[in-house]
Amino acid sequence: MNYTINNTISYKDYCALREAVNWRKVSERQFESGLKHSHYIAVLKENDTAIGLIKAVGDMGYYWVLADLIVHPDYQGQGLGRKLVEGFLQFADDSLEKGENVFISLLSAKGKESFYEKFGFKTRPYGDMYGAGMSIHYEKS
Repeated sequence: MNYTINNTISYKDYCALREAVNWRKVSERQFESGLKHSHYIAVLKENDTAIGLIKAVGDMGYYWVLADLIVHPDYQGQGLGRKLVEGFLQFADDSLEKGENVFISLLSAKGKESFYEKFGFKTRPYGDMYGAGMSIHYEKS
């Protein structure tokens, strides 16, 4: 496969990726703000078509959230998600100075936990130190 990785994606391509994996639609305003405030973004393209994306947000210091990891279903199972996560983790490593650490969290799609465990992510709760991961999907009426 001939593909490239860069850090740009159009609203149309982002929506197409989200729709391909049955994620909720976001408005163009939300998309623009999300890109502007992302700490890390990598877009995997075949020719000019976005086929994968990884995005992280955070405080630019100690706490990061892996917010999006999408690989179009037609391209899943080819190691592309692994490549995107490895690139992100290398970015995290490169951003740290000796002795520093960063806490990276994520909310896995149901049934995908084992994918992230391969990179060292732990399903919560585990041990006595951490509580369960929690979320809310708030929608303005």
